[in-house]
Amino acid sequence: MTPIDQVGLLDIEHVFVKYPCGKDVLWDVSLRLQEKEILCVIGESGSGKSTLLQAILRMPGKVEITQGAIQFAGQDLCALEGEALRKVRGTGIGMVFQEPGASLNPIRKIGVQFYETLRAHGRISRRQADEKARNLLSVLDLADPERILRSCPVQLSGGMNQRVAIALAMALKPAVLLADEPTSALDVTVQAQIVAELKNLRAQFGTSILVVTHNLGVVAKLADTVAVMVGGQVVEYGSRDTVLGSPSHPYTRALLAAVPKLEPACHG
Repeated sequence: MTPIDQVGLLDIEHVFVKYPCGKDVLWDVSLRLQEKEILCVIGESGSGKSTLLQAILRMPGKVEITQGAIQFAGQDLCALEGEALRKVRGTGIGMVFQEPGASLNPIRKIGVQFYETLRAHGRISRRQADEKARNLLSVLDLADPERILRSCPVQLSGGMNQRVAIALAMALKPAVLLADEPTSALDVTVQAQIVAELKNLRAQFGTSILVVTHNLGVVAKLADTVAVMVGGQVVEYGSRDTVLGSPSHPYTRALLAAVPKLEPACHG
């Protein structure tokens, strides 16, 4: 595994995590996200990928960090509580959930939801919020921002809702964006749009992005760095080309071998 020998924007150092029921789920996890880096964490369901994101955000009632440290921009997230922790969520670290419904109210207009998100972190008028939302939707190449802001999520497709959820997570321009299976259950065309938008966020805002996924096609197109998790542990960690091209761990090799390959059609 690649040694972690530089201070990053987000440093996860020898972290152990358990569920409130007492079950241990992560063991000695260390990862580092540098500025403007896209890190993809891959592994099968139950490997601990989503739990890792919950631990970074200190999601209440979800997980408990029992050992280790998580440093964001020099702050020890494990030591923050209350208002200090709330300020980090959204303004410092944004989150895109696997299901847009986790961040979007299905019956409230998108414009209202942008306004409420921005207002929760500072004084802003509705007109200013709408302008910020339109600009962000345009940056993400979402057509007809005015229509989107006037719509409720139930009036938009699943793929469009996921793209709006990404925009909403970026409303406060966080330095780090966490994305939990952002392309899951989407067709390949929309998956490609999501990948392009995440790369565009990095280009436009210098955002560092940590994505958890089981989709190796997404990893190949998106990642700078790849971490492989199994059973709550990181078993391989390195550059995309090294991990996907010359994997050292048997589990990584098995993951890559399981990807279907197109064979030439037989004739005759």
